[in-house]
Formats: sequence, structure tokens, C-alpha cells
Amino acid sequence: MTADDAWRLPPWWVLLVAVLLIVCAELGGASMVRFKLELARWARDAMLARPAVHGLVGVRDVDERILDEALVKFDAGLRLFHLHAEGMGLVIIATTSVAATLGGRRAGRALIALLTAGGAGYPLGYLLWSALIPYRGIEEGKAIAEWSVWIPFGGATIVALWWLAGLVTLRMLRR
Repeated sequence: MTADDAWRLPPWWVLLVAVLLIVCAELGGASMVRFKLELARWARDAMLARPAVHGLVGVRDVDERILDEALVKFDAGLRLFHLHAEGMGLVIIATTSVAATLGGRRAGRALIALLTAGGAGYPLGYLLWSALIPYRGIEEGKAIAEWSVWIPFGGATIVALWWLAGLVTLRMLRR
């Protein structure tokens, strides 16, 4: 193995971001279990305080179905944060290692920045969506999370991954 074939580590701050994201995922997962009832009560009370947002009509049989659906989505958003933050932490480590090794000086820095920012930001959209459900409803909360977090951060990650795939392909073709 030559020095040109050696893998390079990404900058220390990238590894720190990835590890912190995984730690947040674990804390989020533990908090979901520990505070499940408290979170559900808080979300339900916030939804009951905004009946027009959720389409509540004041009939218990009708309202309970609407509230149950919103609470399921609220819980799903928290769970999706937990899962995506764990996964994206690992994706950041793996992909930025490849970018540091194959990207060169300028391209490598840009790739590392896109992969780190996109990977760390994307899971936060699920937290935002969950936090918005009691106040803005399921669909409006999702739309806000999509446009403010998922599209820009997810888009950055997708662009960077395609760019990285191109670099890997070029490297393989050169051999």
C-alpha cells in the first residue's frame, strides 16, 4: 500500500458533529421512552387549545380519532428523528472519510461541508415537525419542516452524494 492509497480522516470537527448527532439521537430515544406520557399529554393539551387548527368539532367520538392520529404522527416524528440522527451520524463519518481521501483540496472541503451540514441538519426536520404538530397541525407542520429543513439539508446531502459517487467512479475508471 502506498501513501496515495491511504485513507484520510475528515477534519476533527466533522467527527465531533457526527458523534454529537449520534449522542442527540440516543438522548432523544431515551427521552421518548422516559417522558412518553408527559410528551403525549403536552401535545394533546396543546392540540385541544387549538381546535380550529386540528378540525376538532367538540364531539368526543370525532375529536378522539383526530387527536389520536395527530398523536401518532407526533410520536412518529420523534422516532424518525431518533432513527435518522443515528443513521446520518454514521453516514457523515463514512462519506466524509471518502471525500477527504478522494476529493482533493477544494472539492474535498466542499463535499465535506455539504455532507456534514446536510447530514446533521436533515434529522432536525423531524423534531421540528413533531414540535409543530400541536400548534400548526400535521400537514402544515410537515410543509414547514419540508421547506425549511428537509429540502435544503436533504438536497445538500443528495447533491454531495452524487458528486462523491462521480468522484469514486472517475477514480475507478482511471485505474
